[in-house]
Amino acid sequence: MKNARVADDGDLVTAGGITSGLEPALRPVRRELGAGAATALEEMPEYEARGTARVPSTG
Repeated sequence: MKNARVADDGDLVTAGGITSGLEPALRPVRRELGAGAATALEEMPEYEARGTARVPSTG
């Protein structure tokens, strides 16, 4: 997925664009603690993550 805002290979998370600080910070939270935890953190700075993350396929 070339148009993803976040790239997450499990060990490294990176992002580009104006939200490049927020997106990679929220991705590991979503991956490790779930969508609910990430959504709760998004609400703190009144920010809503959008788009998809590029994640390598397993298998």
